[in-house]
Amino acid sequence: MPPKRGREATVAEDATVQLRRHKSATEEAFAELVCPITFSLPVDPVTAEDGKVYERSAIEEWLKQQHKSPVTNLAMGTRLQPALQVKNMIRTMVTSGALTGDKVDAWKLKLEEEGEVAEMLRDAEAGHGVAMFILGVWYKHGQKGLAKDKAKTFEWYKKSHEAGDASGTGCLGECYLHGDGVPKCPMRANTLLMDAAGRGSEYACYILGRAYADGDWGFPKDETMARRYYSMVASASLVDLTDDAKEEAATWLRAHPAA
Repeated sequence: MPPKRGREATVAEDATVQLRRHKSATEEAFAELVCPITFSLPVDPVTAEDGKVYERSAIEEWLKQQHKSPVTNLAMGTRLQPALQVKNMIRTMVTSGALTGDKVDAWKLKLEEEGEVAEMLRDAEAGHGVAMFILGVWYKHGQKGLAKDKAKTFEWYKKSHEAGDASGTGCLGECYLHGDGVPKCPMRANTLLMDAAGRGSEYACYILGRAYADGDWGFPKDETMARRYYSMVASASLVDLTDDAKEEAATWLRAHPAA
């Protein structure tokens, strides 16, 4: 019978070998699950015609530019199949703790953001103007996993305006002011911004104040009008402006007191 210490050493060595094998297998599985384009775990995995698994949005964008595999560089069609087994595998491995690290944390965040977008879409489809406005903001800034898209930004602001949300009205006016997702139309912009400001939108008051203060976007430089709209920021009832912008308006007013 071998000495007790020898048996313990053998058991410990076997456990170490098994752990290494498990870690190696996990790393190999992890590598197979990562999207070759984003180098992250896909939230909406699909299998392309090259047999590889990708994040749907990433491979769709890729195939708009070129019809070849990002991995093999060979010609490839645009047909994509949902990789449900891969999606379930990732979820199971993350939940069990088999997968950890920065990529897993990023995957969890993306999944959470996907849920937030889905919930906001449900509210928007139910007719909530504020939800429509928020979707417009997310598309404008490329937030919550959504790509920046001026056309969709304009579309959601327009729907928000039509639903009666003053923030949506003001931001729709800004789209016409800059030509974001729609041809520029200063007259339409002015009408919408004045409407939103009159209904208590801080943001619309700020944009009008800035336009008159600087003489930008086709507006005449007019301190009286700038003072009027910048002053309205502080009394506006609808909170839809950042603190930095509020301070900018207040700073301008301090520097340009009424005569």
